[in-house]
Amino acid sequence: MSGGIVEIGAVTVDVNDLEREAEFWRAMIGEEPGPARGGGGWLTIGNISDGVLMALQKVPEPKTIKDRIHFDFQVDDVDEAITRIIELGGTQLSEPRAGGGVTMADPEGNEFCIGSFRRNKEGVRRPL
Repeated sequence: MSGGIVEIGAVTVDVNDLEREAEFWRAMIGEEPGPARGGGGWLTIGNISDGVLMALQKVPEPKTIKDRIHFDFQVDDVDEAITRIIELGGTQLSEPRAGGGVTMADPEGNEFCIGSFRRNKEGVRRPL
């Protein structure tokens, strides 16, 4: 670690339908999910970044409010990504903002953003 207290190992998304969400996220990140574990309540999809895993946790309650934390994904072509995400069962929640970012949601409404840029620590955008 670089002097911090923690290092991220995985990001877990709460879901109701583990199988449906696993199929959506499998297609999104291009990783085959591991087997369900914990009595069918957990599943690891795969790497979303170097050494950072994405996992799904089955929960009984539905999503009711806006997510306080979300993914920001980089894509080569925002319009093409929107089309493919909708085909997978996702939803477009916003129109493209200045600079091209778009808010999307998975089939259960968990929000994430897509854009064809990177930001540095100061927030400056640079094209991919």
